[in-house]
Amino acid sequence: MLCFVCHGQDKAIFHIPKLGNNIYEGVFTGNGLLGTMTYLKSSQSVRIDIGRTDIYDHREKSNKKLFDKARLSLGHFFINFDVNIDSAGGDIFLQQAFSLTNIKTSAGILQIKTTTLSEDNIILIEVIKNAYNGNYSFDWCPDSAISPRMKFDYTQKPVHYIRNPLGKSGNSNGVSFYNQELLAGGGYATVYKKVIGMDKDVYVVSVGYSQVNNSYLEETIDFVHHFDSQDINRGVKKHQDWWQNYYSASSLFLPDKLYQSFYDMQLYKLASATRADKPAMDLQGPWTSPTPWPAYWMNLNLQLAYSPVFTSNHLDIASSLIQMIDRNISNLRENVPAAYRYNSIAIGRSSANDLWSPVVLEKGVSIADASDGEKELGNLLWLLHSYYSYYRFSMREDVYDRLFPLLKEAVNYYLHLLEKNESGKYHVAVKTYSPEYKYGYAYDTNYDLAILRWGLKSLIELDHEKNKKDPLYDRWVDVLDNLIDFPQGVNGYLIAKDVPYDESHRHYSHLMMIYPFYEINWDQKENRVLIERSIKYWQSKNQYLQGYSFTGAASMYAMMGRGDAALTSLDNLLKSYIKKNTLYAESGPVIETPLAAMTSIQELCLQYWNGKLRIFPAVPTAWKDISFKRFLTDGAFLVSAKRENGITQTVEIESQHTGTIKVESGISTPMVVIKGRGKYEIDLDGIIVFTLNNGARALVYEKK
Repeated sequence: MLCFVCHGQDKAIFHIPKLGNNIYEGVFTGNGLLGTMTYLKSSQSVRIDIGRTDIYDHREKSNKKLFDKARLSLGHFFINFDVNIDSAGGDIFLQQAFSLTNIKTSAGILQIKTTTLSEDNIILIEVIKNAYNGNYSFDWCPDSAISPRMKFDYTQKPVHYIRNPLGKSGNSNGVSFYNQELLAGGGYATVYKKVIGMDKDVYVVSVGYSQVNNSYLEETIDFVHHFDSQDINRGVKKHQDWWQNYYSASSLFLPDKLYQSFYDMQLYKLASATRADKPAMDLQGPWTSPTPWPAYWMNLNLQLAYSPVFTSNHLDIASSLIQMIDRNISNLRENVPAAYRYNSIAIGRSSANDLWSPVVLEKGVSIADASDGEKELGNLLWLLHSYYSYYRFSMREDVYDRLFPLLKEAVNYYLHLLEKNESGKYHVAVKTYSPEYKYGYAYDTNYDLAILRWGLKSLIELDHEKNKKDPLYDRWVDVLDNLIDFPQGVNGYLIAKDVPYDESHRHYSHLMMIYPFYEINWDQKENRVLIERSIKYWQSKNQYLQGYSFTGAASMYAMMGRGDAALTSLDNLLKSYIKKNTLYAESGPVIETPLAAMTSIQELCLQYWNGKLRIFPAVPTAWKDISFKRFLTDGAFLVSAKRENGITQTVEIESQHTGTIKVESGISTPMVVIKGRGKYEIDLDGIIVFTLNNGARALVYEKK
């Protein structure tokens, strides 16, 4: 059961009346690198998990990368009382970005406030004791430095796994630390000190890390030792300013308090999990728990996790992913078989933050012993859809210049594997794996065909945009024009050629031509029956559907203009899968599904596909009054719109880059005012075509 209290977006509070004994029932903070999670440890103690998002083991490359290159869990502080806890509740103050836990005991009330400072790698843990007459202790409990996957019985473990050495506790200059060295070099240390006050004790915490030497320990001890009360006050002020600026980028106002709070919480979660200058989000963010997924997953999870940042006007958040890709191009090239490395890149199913994850698909080479993840062809090209969105929503020349060769090399790997069939059509001439279908190892999976079509179309479009006349342009056009059709059967789209969708399947890998690529879309009246049949049949087999099955369906319904059906799908998600504090789990924490639901909510309000911007395209019937400000869309246009009593009142578009956009405003008799340089025309279907110079604004409203 989700617990929300929302007092307006400027004072949003997320309330959990009763804290539980796991991370899904706790209150959390983060600054994109460090994070905290506060919940109960026992009837007499509270636990505060500490996480750092870039701490990965970094042993030599091997086929056991989920063990040798796994994300490592740090440990937790625990606060012990000499009396039982009668009750414990928590609040997350979203705008101020801190958590507050209220502990009621027979000795009074003790409060625990956690703040992960935005501009400093510092966590503040404040134990507020002015209404508490008892005693407490504050201690560090480290986790073992092993791959979390070792703790799960069903995982296939290495025959020989050498554990990292035991960590060591110590004290220097009144600063406590726990140092964990790594076999591969370097290590990490949790460092903290106590500042005693009359009404509260403040614990100043930091985590140091290095992969190359041991200087991190001395440096972090020195940093914490010299971080004084002035630094704390300055850090809190900068922290508050950072979050205020973050929330000013965009806003969404919904009439449904549950969905308003859920949306606001995901916005908070994004900036807690990553930043422009911080590591990209993996499946956990800063909040760790026993998990079989201590890595980045590339066949859906990473793509979904970043999906809401574009519309919400947070390219700053997206840049953490872009930078991770840019840093690791050499490994992306090493991921393909040696014969193709001269012009191709790829990535398998999962990796550490170095993106090393081989794909072994090669013509004429047996791969019988390879894992399913090593047979997934389309993962990188789909991941580059986020890079493409980063470009299209920013229109930055430098991003274009980096994106184009990446897309080109990801498509090149496909081109190496294509052949013409007996009908003269191109198809993928090796078997590939369609995530995550049991019988998905087959020829011509819809997963790969949908991704390839998107990649080819995008390359052709980008080539036109700059008139590049790339030497491979004619090849792209030829393949796109002569690529086999998406395999389909009586119940809609198949998994692959000769592989029907016969068993429940949580992933919508066979339907990606519908969403997120809109290659097959609702504007195409000839395809509407096929779209409906495919979605209905996928959802009818519900045994193994999971959280993101419902976000995917919601987005597809939104594309069809069916807001009520989309909302029903999201209702199922929130009621049955989302945890008390909006985290999500499948055997362990996985961050992507609630964030994908944020995207689905955005798509009820704003969509761009098939060359057209759609304002309020799928608003649920019950949502009469709804508005958004400064949503970002393709072409670097900022969009604001307001709807009252089920009728769209105003639409405002601000151009951040000179360009043209087609707008389906939903206003029956539109009046248009342009401030700045620009022009418009209205076609016979009521579509407004704007051409706006950088900085121009267009206002659309109903003619009275």
